[in-house]
Amino acid sequence: MKYKELQRDCLLREYESRQKQARQLEKSLSSLTCCLEKDLSTIDYLNLKKFYYDVACRIHSNVMPVHQRKLEKLNGGPIGQNYEEMKSKTVHNVSSYTLSSTEERLLCRGWDFCIENKVTDFLEFETDVELNSLKIESSCHSSVFRSLCRHMHNASQQLMKSCKKKKFSNLSDDELKALKSLKSNKNIVIVKADKGNSIIVLDKESYLKKAEEILKGNQLQEITNKNYHQERENELNKYIYSLLKDGIIDQKLRFRLQS
Repeated sequence: MKYKELQRDCLLREYESRQKQARQLEKSLSSLTCCLEKDLSTIDYLNLKKFYYDVACRIHSNVMPVHQRKLEKLNGGPIGQNYEEMKSKTVHNVSSYTLSSTEERLLCRGWDFCIENKVTDFLEFETDVELNSLKIESSCHSSVFRSLCRHMHNASQQLMKSCKKKKFSNLSDDELKALKSLKSNKNIVIVKADKGNSIIVLDKESYLKKAEEILKGNQLQEITNKNYHQERENELNKYIYSLLKDGIIDQKLRFRLQS
């Protein structure tokens, strides 16, 4: 157990050290690029930026799987949410429109997800952060949990100082673009499922046709018996009386239920 804890601590220290080095290199690269921009032509400068981007993508694609394997090995299993498995349970797209991966990820957050909020009660906000962090304590190693709590505390303190009575977004730039794209799409309707937190995406035209059919009332059967409602009322009263006889309800509740 102590060996595993030491492994985790070493990995965290390595990560923090590499992050610090990466920030320093990024700063140096940014200043160097600004100097080169003055001496290079527009085409050469754009090619240079494209070269930087391609190199970063290649390194990222090689490094991320290695980090994932390390974390899964230390965690003893998968980490984080399985987005591919979760999206089939949360989002049901029955429209002709094909959702992008960012749009699906946004909708996977569920109908109850608060897109943006205003922090007014900072004590309550800090308490919510601490309570939510406790939810992952059982599935997280103690050293990782301590480090996570420290980072969350620092981030929440910094956030409270910088955004007093200001709105802040908890979506990425890509998710904000996806949100605008979904809002501007006039050919689909996004509705909440009857049960659960699921979301259904429908074609607007078919949705309106179905709504019109329901409003016309063609699915309802015409009542020819004039005493139909009275007969149903008598049946209901008899059933309520049988509940009283069986001792399931008392006389007071019977009078409240009886029509």
